[in-house]
Amino acid sequence: MLPLPIKFDANEWYILLNGVFGYTWVLFLPKRYPKAISVLVVLFCVLVATIYDHTLAIPPLDMYDINDQKKYELMDVITYFMYSPYALLSVYLYDKFDPKGLYFTSYIVGWSILAVIFEWLAVKCHVFTYNHWSLIYSFPVYLVSTTLQLNFFHFIFRYFKETRKKLLHP
Repeated sequence: MLPLPIKFDANEWYILLNGVFGYTWVLFLPKRYPKAISVLVVLFCVLVATIYDHTLAIPPLDMYDINDQKKYELMDVITYFMYSPYALLSVYLYDKFDPKGLYFTSYIVGWSILAVIFEWLAVKCHVFTYNHWSLIYSFPVYLVSTTLQLNFFHFIFRYFKETRKKLLHP
């Protein structure tokens, strides 16, 4: 069993309120694609966040700490789901507006800037404590993450449509 936070303070509130607000907001979006795709986008987002954190936040790099304790705690797991509703929103808007060319690049840059602002707020609430990291390093990480996420969505959505077409018209 993972330990609970030592003290329930700003970082736990930030994580929980972001989750409640984000997932509630996503529930009210009109349906554009199957729920299975949303679940895969959430899991992909959690996977990417976990890989980054387990690469950058643990020794030997130890670039930053997550939450109150040096050791892994329950809120660390919940933190990985904190970004997911915003990933779902970015995918939803991507699917709705289908940006191409320079608009696609601007879309990725815009969401990356929003992610940096989101992280800055998380730092202010002590979700992340930087050791050898700087907020400016996060921007290229979000550029890559957002590009991967949108390409993942595009791939699974196309695969879903092709598979559905084959099932309906063998």
